[in-house]
Amino acid sequence: MGQLPPLLEPVVKVLELPGIAISIIDGEAADFPVLYVNAGFEQLTGYSRQEALVPARSVFVTCDSGSNIETWLSEALASRAPATHTLALCRRDGGQLWDELTLSVTESADGHRYVIATHRDVTDQRRQGLAKAVFDSTHDGIIITDAERTIVDTNPAFTALTGYERAEVIGKKPHILSSGKHDATFYQSLFAAVDKHGFWSGDIWNTRKDGSQLIENSTISAVRNDAGEVINYVGVFRDITQQRLNQARLERMAIYDPLTGLYNREHFTVMLESHLAGLQFVESGLSVLFMDLDDFKPINDSYGHAAGDELLVEVSRRLKRLMRSTDIVARFGGDEFVIALGGMGNSDKAFKVGQKIIDDLTQPFLLTNGELVNVSVSIGLAFTSDYRQSPPTLIDSADHAMYEAKLGGKNRIAKAQRFIESRSQDAFQRIRDAFENGELELYYQPIIDLASNQTHSFEALARWRHPQKGLLGPQHFIEVIMHSSLSLPFGQWLVREAGYMAKRLQDAGHATPVSINLSQDQIETGSFLRAIVETRDALKLTVPYLTIEVLESSHFHDLDLACSQLLEARLLGTSIALDDFGSGISSITYANHLPIDTLKIDRSAIKNLDSREDQRQFVGGIIEMAHAMQRQVLAEGVERDKQLEKLRGLGCDLAQGFLFGEPMPVSLLIERYLSADARPAYPLKTALSPEQPA
Repeated sequence: MGQLPPLLEPVVKVLELPGIAISIIDGEAADFPVLYVNAGFEQLTGYSRQEALVPARSVFVTCDSGSNIETWLSEALASRAPATHTLALCRRDGGQLWDELTLSVTESADGHRYVIATHRDVTDQRRQGLAKAVFDSTHDGIIITDAERTIVDTNPAFTALTGYERAEVIGKKPHILSSGKHDATFYQSLFAAVDKHGFWSGDIWNTRKDGSQLIENSTISAVRNDAGEVINYVGVFRDITQQRLNQARLERMAIYDPLTGLYNREHFTVMLESHLAGLQFVESGLSVLFMDLDDFKPINDSYGHAAGDELLVEVSRRLKRLMRSTDIVARFGGDEFVIALGGMGNSDKAFKVGQKIIDDLTQPFLLTNGELVNVSVSIGLAFTSDYRQSPPTLIDSADHAMYEAKLGGKNRIAKAQRFIESRSQDAFQRIRDAFENGELELYYQPIIDLASNQTHSFEALARWRHPQKGLLGPQHFIEVIMHSSLSLPFGQWLVREAGYMAKRLQDAGHATPVSINLSQDQIETGSFLRAIVETRDALKLTVPYLTIEVLESSHFHDLDLACSQLLEARLLGTSIALDDFGSGISSITYANHLPIDTLKIDRSAIKNLDSREDQRQFVGGIIEMAHAMQRQVLAEGVERDKQLEKLRGLGCDLAQGFLFGEPMPVSLLIERYLSADARPAYPLKTALSPEQPA
């Protein structure tokens, strides 16, 4: 290692100045050895004088990487001008400091060059500069007060978020931002938490300079001196106004109907469940009124949807005015409204309320377009005093009664006659146990293709294998299921069981789908769609595998929603059939609007087909209409050869009935159609192989 030249030895005594760190480096040697360091350097870096007398790169290093010292030394020697650099110097103990390094070149009489380096610890200044940069550039607002909570500083983001310039708030209290939504107790609790824990975090509702709302997510911290005394409070906040408003909007959408401001269907059901549970503690009952405006569509058609919406809003206002604060009023969609009346001793009291509603709503409505319009209302009423009843049961019963009111002439009230109160809770529990214990099973009835005389498909029909009573038909359990919480699970079970049967048929090489009946509730909720996807994917089913049958008697609350759900089912590879066609008033509407592939003519129309000309004309008209709409036709209840002969003559596509076979269990179906020696009268259609043309 190089030695300090004799001519510099007297000088170094002068360099032993307190508080100043100095080092001398040989500028001629290749590795730039350190020749001398003073006591200040030892104190600054932690290296002893002897330890520091090494090549410069070994002592002037950063904690996380190599040093640029050799480059800086070369540049200083070349320019001979003083140069200053800042080095993140690694101390001997591993700590880091910011070393402001000034390099100066000196030359001895013989021309030997030396570099004298002075070192200054600028760590605090560096930290302060970094803190200032963060303070100025952060997007979070920062407000600093003294111990008396008077504002002493704010950052630029504070101005951007609140609208107040720094000069406007210095010397003022933070309550200049107060919105008035928080009382004195709130702030007392806030600062009590700061004193106890050192900080508080939460949301504060404040106001901007322009008066607009500012919701802040804030953290307020106390700054203490060495004696533990609070000298400052620092508040850091960010604007969450839009986030909170969006959250509130979503919460409102989850509860209220956006047009009328009444409760929506989902929240009504939740509240009704709570009211029903409360019946166990009171000696009174609860009524549900299901209301539908009569002849609302002509108003929409005549004056436009805006006028229709205005009418619905006015109807909702009248209903809210008529009802007590404890009553629940909801819009279920379209022109349907539902009301829950608590504290009813009997259904007669609820009937009087319903009549009061009819009297009020039949008064004319004046629209903003100047038109005076009239509507009437049909109301279905269901009453119970049993807390064990389910909301869907009560609502569906009132819904069915409302349709009875419409059939009876409209603008009237009908009471539910077939409500579940007529069945004991024990019976419901027994049916639920039967479902959960696997006592329900599917029987399969063949559907025949009249053109090919092959079995086109099977309809799956539910049966109850009762441990004591034997095999029971659907009349013993299906109504309870469809008007209870079992409805949706039952629909999903139907999809899965039908899928298993379709899989057996496909594995045997047959393109034979299975039909199932789904209710209005099962379709509108869309609960069956997930079951279809899961079953199709799990079993790797190919089209055709499933047909969804919609009962003509289904009363859809929202026909557009039902269409959407059934269209999605078709996209998943199912076909759609309208069951019991011709037995009710909705047939033509459903046949026209729903995305159906097949019309199933009700057995009541087929019964006298072979003996009555008017029936043949009626059925022939249905077949011609369906073919014109590009739907195929299936005749139900075919029991005699003459009925089959007439259907062939009328051009019917498919037929089902006892003439072709009664509903059979899985084991019998396999024996008759899939066993090695099976010879069915109507053989199963063979699936096309990939090589066969369609």
